[in-house]
Amino acid sequence: MAVNCGVSFGICAVRLTRLDASGNVIAGLNSYVSAKPISVAVNPNIDTGNTFSSRSGCGCSIARFKARDIFNWFDFVFTQAALEPIMLAFLLGQDEILDGSDVVGINFSSTVDCDDDVPAVAFEFWTQHIVGSGQDGQFPWIHWVFPRTIWQLGDNTFEEAISQPVVNGYSQSNFLWGHGPYGDGPPDDQEVTEFAVWKTDTEPPSEECAAQNVTATS
Repeated sequence: MAVNCGVSFGICAVRLTRLDASGNVIAGLNSYVSAKPISVAVNPNIDTGNTFSSRSGCGCSIARFKARDIFNWFDFVFTQAALEPIMLAFLLGQDEILDGSDVVGINFSSTVDCDDDVPAVAFEFWTQHIVGSGQDGQFPWIHWVFPRTIWQLGDNTFEEAISQPVVNGYSQSNFLWGHGPYGDGPPDDQEVTEFAVWKTDTEPPSEECAAQNVTATS
């Protein structure tokens, strides 16, 4: 059966995985899945190539050339429907506030010192693969992977309305992510370094509203 060329719709689940300074998956309770994302803006940051031109004394074009554009990284704006302290602790690298064994908040500290490691997570999300008026029967999901990302608080507004937490981030290369530690990486076992996306029949992971265990094997 040929693969349907459907559309990507919505955003249904997000998975975060904590990484060490080198980009390795940190084993233990360092995975988190949310089924409450609203949106994620993914904007490529491009270093535009210089342009050059030469004209004659009469103003006629002699030569013109544009150097190639260079991809730098992706910039993100991630908006959530709910306040999830564990997710924010993962994204921002901040200490959790506990009430017994329950994570009820985060304790936001100042900017990381220059000699401190910057907190990093792998960032994945799933969208629906729509063909016609419903999800595709062969590959109903689209899996998006950014194997290393860095985050900060975004602009947040609190008013007579439901607040929607916002964080801003950017991507980095990660040569140590490999296929990922979950067994749901690219079906042809390609290693992901910058970004990857593929249609899949593998269901998104289930939300647990708690940190989940992950192994360091990729």
